[in-house]
Amino acid sequence: MKRLRVLSLLAVLFAAFFSPARADMLTVYPSRVLHQVSPTLYGIFLEDINCAVDGGLYTELIKNRSFENENLWNPRRADHWEAWSVRNWGNAKVTLENEDPLHENNPTFLRTELEENGFAMIRNQGFGGNVLRGGIPVEEGKRYDLSLWLRFDESASRVAGVSVFLSDAAGNELSPRAEYRGSAEKSGTWQRHEASLTALGSGGAYLTLEATGEGIVDVDMVSLMPEDRVGGDWPGGGMRKDLVEALKDLHPGFLRFPGGCVAEGTYVRSDAYNWKDSVSAPDAVSRREIPNTWGGMLTMGVGYYEYFCLCEEIGALPVPVVHAGLLCQARDVKDPPLTMEETEKYAGDILDLIEFALGGADTEWGGLRALMGHPEPFDLRYIAIGNENWGAAYFSRYEVLSGAVKEKYPEITCIVSAGPVAEGSLIRDSWNTIRRRFADDLVDEHYYMDSAWFPSHADRYDKYPRTTEVFLGEYAAHEPVQGSRRPGSLYAALCEAAFMTGIERNSDVVVMSCYAPLLCREGEVDWTPDLIWFNDTAVYKTPSYYVQQMFAASCGEELVVSETDGELFHSVTRTGNELQIKVVNLSDKAKPLTILLPGVCDQTADGVMLTGDKDHVNSFARTDKIAPQTFDCSCLDGEAQLDLPPWSLTILKFSLNE
Repeated sequence: MKRLRVLSLLAVLFAAFFSPARADMLTVYPSRVLHQVSPTLYGIFLEDINCAVDGGLYTELIKNRSFENENLWNPRRADHWEAWSVRNWGNAKVTLENEDPLHENNPTFLRTELEENGFAMIRNQGFGGNVLRGGIPVEEGKRYDLSLWLRFDESASRVAGVSVFLSDAAGNELSPRAEYRGSAEKSGTWQRHEASLTALGSGGAYLTLEATGEGIVDVDMVSLMPEDRVGGDWPGGGMRKDLVEALKDLHPGFLRFPGGCVAEGTYVRSDAYNWKDSVSAPDAVSRREIPNTWGGMLTMGVGYYEYFCLCEEIGALPVPVVHAGLLCQARDVKDPPLTMEETEKYAGDILDLIEFALGGADTEWGGLRALMGHPEPFDLRYIAIGNENWGAAYFSRYEVLSGAVKEKYPEITCIVSAGPVAEGSLIRDSWNTIRRRFADDLVDEHYYMDSAWFPSHADRYDKYPRTTEVFLGEYAAHEPVQGSRRPGSLYAALCEAAFMTGIERNSDVVVMSCYAPLLCREGEVDWTPDLIWFNDTAVYKTPSYYVQQMFAASCGEELVVSETDGELFHSVTRTGNELQIKVVNLSDKAKPLTILLPGVCDQTADGVMLTGDKDHVNSFARTDKIAPQTFDCSCLDGEAQLDLPPWSLTILKFSLNE
């Protein structure tokens, strides 16, 4: 008997190691529709963190262009010199001043006082490097649009001049010079000047200003932008083309902006984000720069007008976020919330924002939009009031602010915050309040959890009542820190993909979702992981980017019935006569899969797959180490068979017999 047991055990082991693995079975019923899939299910969130906007998406190449930079925690006069240096001078004095500025919103400007035969060379290194190696990326033969404001005093208007050109670290010219002199009739007044500089070489450069002669010359709002950009006619100046293309390729249903914490401001009320500071005509001179919550300054070069235009450019609905009268509740802030009386007054600013988007050209704020270049209204349907807020102080103010919006603009959907966590008493209490008082509003959930949490909670929204809709406004799978970063690995991306199948299956209650953060500039890291990394000249996309892209490109319009006898994560949708099947294999073993498709004709389906080593990441050295690959899959007699690699996301598209 003992010998027989041993032989039986050996037979089992032999079968396990040498027999083909049993195929998982996925059965799809294409004609059995469960519910509609939200057309805004997958979107993106743009916040100026990690130099995502200034120094990134915003195409401005000059850092600290208006000499307003300050250190948020320790403001010093010296910080106004950031990225600028006086390379050489003689018989000259170069200072920063703030009396009689170009505009009161940005009072600091540069002054050069030249004695007889005076000379001063002032340079800007841009965002890309230190003073020794230069930081403005230029490419030989490419053109760069220069603009700056100059003011010559009466004597300087006769004898002093300013030359502006690109140079290398030694001061050698990398472009022809743009030459400016004042005039007697315009002396003492600010004048805007423009030129186009053609690069004579490639690499890191400086923008160099040389002032010569005698007299006083003032300089402010110095700008340099590549001619090849998106939105060159927008008042702010435009956006970086390769990054805009990366956003468009995500097929976003919406774009959330400007925060996040940026929407709430820093630690004092005076630095809170005011949308009115971000719009102006005909240019951005009057836009008040403020300290960025994440460090550095917000130039407001990408303000609400540019944001709305970007939404149109990439085909996304705008989802603006305004603060709710509170500074960030997760920080040790110095100023209290707005009083209820102040909150009622502040509601007018939110209504003005909606008028800016939707109002006719004959209204105050719609008229400004038209003057800025967009006579037709923007397609605004949502407004989020508050970011990661909770508690009585928030909900009492939200009630006032959302009430004002609903009264004047009942067609706008208001979005209410449920706080910054996925579990525990805070979010339970928030939901209890929301269901009692704001059940018709869209509920904004945020959570960042370890990777394994996501697949284990893929059924999270199975349990939600179908009475109130959810906006998953920020989420990402966090791997343990390696060095100074959380890696954006394939494993983290596939954990998100497993969770997203649950979002898609519950897209009757989850109507919006977006990963965060979106962009990160190499060397300017505030938060990881991120979807898209970039430097001065290159962009790479993380595995999580490709997961988001693949899901959005095959979202579908209706969820159909499907069932599996295995452990795979899946969802199935259809759009007209096309069926979209998503399957995640979150294991280290290949899995044979049989898909039963009753009523589907014989065909070869299009497939796309993301797979590789679970710990692999992309980088500037290997931008495509993990990237989607296409393949074909045959369907015969209503059945398709394929092998799912370990650690993989697979998406198939079949034509239906209709």
